[in-house]
Amino acid sequence: MSEFKLAAGSIVKFGCTTTQLYPMLRNGIAMTSVRQGLQDAAATATPGIMIGELMAYFAACADFCNNTGAVHHAHQDIMAAFVQALQTELGEKPQMPELENIASETGLPVVLEIVLGEDCVVQADMHFVSEGEAEKSWKLWRSGSLQREGGIPASWIKQFYFPRLLDYRDISTARNPRSLEQTTDTALMVGGLMQSWHKDTPADLLNAFNKQYGRINFSQRSQFDETSLERFFNLNAMLDPATRLLNQMTIWQDIDSLAKKQGIELN
Repeated sequence: MSEFKLAAGSIVKFGCTTTQLYPMLRNGIAMTSVRQGLQDAAATATPGIMIGELMAYFAACADFCNNTGAVHHAHQDIMAAFVQALQTELGEKPQMPELENIASETGLPVVLEIVLGEDCVVQADMHFVSEGEAEKSWKLWRSGSLQREGGIPASWIKQFYFPRLLDYRDISTARNPRSLEQTTDTALMVGGLMQSWHKDTPADLLNAFNKQYGRINFSQRSQFDETSLERFFNLNAMLDPATRLLNQMTIWQDIDSLAKKQGIELN
């Protein structure tokens, strides 16, 4: 099997949720990190750290969907009451103190941008190619398994992208620009689902997205350091439990709706 390396300075991406940001700031990304699937939350069969481009958005989507399903299953009655309150009092924040503990378990999707600090061996993503085709895996599918003892240091993570986060005022009117921007952000994750599910090529999907929206990442971004993370988690959408759960619901609904249009099953 020929060895394929990405050169130092290469930019790669890694998808996860907000619950993992502080642990990764402290410890980097471990070699035991896995890319989740959708149906059974099974890890990818390829060992190593799964990196990619559009597939990083697939990973963020899968991680988010699995987290959302677990949170709602563990707190069925409270979440049912929360959803009912959202539907009956549109644009009003439910006053439910019991949401605080639930929100602390809730992660929203993020994609990390990483600049490799040294040459790194990459193995093939066997979802797309056979074991010995690492170069094809990266160049055609922009997905692979990074192999480095000690994983990816936190210092290599330069910034992270995240969707537009909403407040209750944003859902009180139809076709609110901020809500539409969040839906557009969600379309990137569904693009990742399309790459994984239909084996659509990422270049075609990203070129189409870029042509329509002028970008190939979530609309929001932040530097990856202690100060920036503190600022991010102090945004009202992250700090206020009901507002964080509102964003969980709106992102989930958009993913579900857009995935159904592509014939993709989320569970």
